[in-house]
Amino acid sequence: MVDDELWSMEAFAAECRSNDIELKGEFDNSLDALSFVEKNRIDLAFLDVKMPYMDGIDLARRLKEINPDMIVIFISSHEEYLKQAMVDLKADYFLLKPYNSTDVENVIERARCLSARLRKRVAVRTFGDFDIFVDDILIEFKNQKAKELFAICIDNAGGEVTMKKVIERLWEGRNYDDKVKRLYRKAVFCLNSVFKHYGVEYIFNNNRGSCHVNRNEIICDYYEVLDGKNIKETLFDGRYMTNYTWSEETCGKLCQMASIHLYE
Repeated sequence: MVDDELWSMEAFAAECRSNDIELKGEFDNSLDALSFVEKNRIDLAFLDVKMPYMDGIDLARRLKEINPDMIVIFISSHEEYLKQAMVDLKADYFLLKPYNSTDVENVIERARCLSARLRKRVAVRTFGDFDIFVDDILIEFKNQKAKELFAICIDNAGGEVTMKKVIERLWEGRNYDDKVKRLYRKAVFCLNSVFKHYGVEYIFNNNRGSCHVNRNEIICDYYEVLDGKNIKETLFDGRYMTNYTWSEETCGKLCQMASIHLYE
């Protein structure tokens, strides 16, 4: 936490401790805080705006250069900086002074939720080729049908995908019989085995005759757009899951969204 008003910093630190949050560092100026972050891994910063040497806005920019994923929450009485902090800098929250205990509880809960988001181990890339990463390591699939099965689940945005729908895409033209059903079950088994090997089996569920991805357990470029992120702020370049021909319908919708945003 960085605040040149020591009484304010102590009061907020006490509120944090009462909510089982221990601050790693408390600083009354930006330069000392910056020096600390350069030597220590920090994922969350509480900053005042008006401070000597370097204001909180500039400090936040420097902190983001060190750790782009850092959660930045401003705590300040200077409401005139709210737009600059939230829109230009894209801070995560702006808590106005004076605040009460409920306000602090809310901002701490928000910080916890944001932190949980950052701890997600699985990242799925759909813009361009379809790939899955665990802890930034690309997963290699021996069974490509298993990978494509997961791609179908991702494309379905977390909803249940029936065995019949999967078979129609993975084994187009095959009869819907016991032989092809065994191929489906083999793909499901392989997918479960791969995810269990990496310790992320919780991202995929299969029930009798259907399966789905646990959408809230992964980071996915496609889902960020579905959740409201401006497609212009993503890496979408007109390509989506280029590995698979069945992805063209979703790709068309994304291209339409990109065109709409382009002329806003």
